[in-house]
Amino acid sequence: MTKVTIFGAGITGMSIASQLPRNYEITIVARDLPGDDPTQQWCSPWACAGWVALGGTPLEQKMQLDSLAYCSKLAKTDPESSIRCSELTDLHEVGATSAKELWYHEIVPGYQELNPAQLPNGQTADVAVKYNSFTLTPAVFLPWLRSRLETTGVTFKRIETINSLGALSHFGHDILINASGLGSMTLGDVQDEKIITDRTYTAVVKSEFRGSFVRRAAAGYTYIFGRHDGTAVLGGISEPVGNKRRSTESTRTELVRMAHAGLPNDFPSGRVSDYTFVTDLEGIRPLRLPEVRVEKEVINGQNVIHAYGTTAGGYIYSFGLGREVARLVDAYAFTH
Repeated sequence: MTKVTIFGAGITGMSIASQLPRNYEITIVARDLPGDDPTQQWCSPWACAGWVALGGTPLEQKMQLDSLAYCSKLAKTDPESSIRCSELTDLHEVGATSAKELWYHEIVPGYQELNPAQLPNGQTADVAVKYNSFTLTPAVFLPWLRSRLETTGVTFKRIETINSLGALSHFGHDILINASGLGSMTLGDVQDEKIITDRTYTAVVKSEFRGSFVRRAAAGYTYIFGRHDGTAVLGGISEPVGNKRRSTESTRTELVRMAHAGLPNDFPSGRVSDYTFVTDLEGIRPLRLPEVRVEKEVINGQNVIHAYGTTAGGYIYSFGLGREVARLVDAYAFTH
């Protein structure tokens, strides 16, 4: 029986486990486990968790589309997961002057071009499109996915902070999957210098908005995802980790301003006092340049598969990334 240890119990690590053969012996090890109170060093619980087409290599594009397909299916078969399908309006003020420049032009399901001159709410954009998306609630989804994995035999183990992948060799695995995210910056036998970080602020407010909205502008992105549970996520502010942390008041003021400017019919007030805030989200995201790392490496005798660096795209890549890692695991298991 092939033994696999996955280092990291966030959306990436668990998505990978879900795509591996059921006859594998799979153990997920991490400092933070689904169901724990969120910490700044663990990205998955803080995510906006809505799907939007990001850029990237052909492989990255494929992983994103695979994730959309898989989660759209889960929305139908497992609604208790909190996944809900939606239609996303995607406005480009930068990055493209024609819809044909978008890599997902006529590829992503539900794709439809909009006339930038006829956008509602006084919106402006060089390119405007709609397509299928999904959103979910991490506080519901992460424990749900853990429970689902445990029923198939996956084991979860809490470990203390470790300094290297070598410290995990005692698990006796055939393959070690490094889904440590931010940890790959400091692990002694990884120390990936291609990772950069930012601090992201979003908020969840009471709202009946059920759509999805993204505006890509030079000054930053506005994104709003209705969670279909009477709440919506407002985003987002992204700043260098070294910057002074924002106050809750200033963050809420800016997020409400952005939401009102983007969707004034759905968020008619620009005043913070007119909204009920459910929670304020703040997390540190690891981005790996120039691309997400999904590759094999032998480290001190351990067969390692790296899977990290998706920054804001943890849920956007999720099961698509898991599928690609499963392919690499299968290739190893077939030849050993």
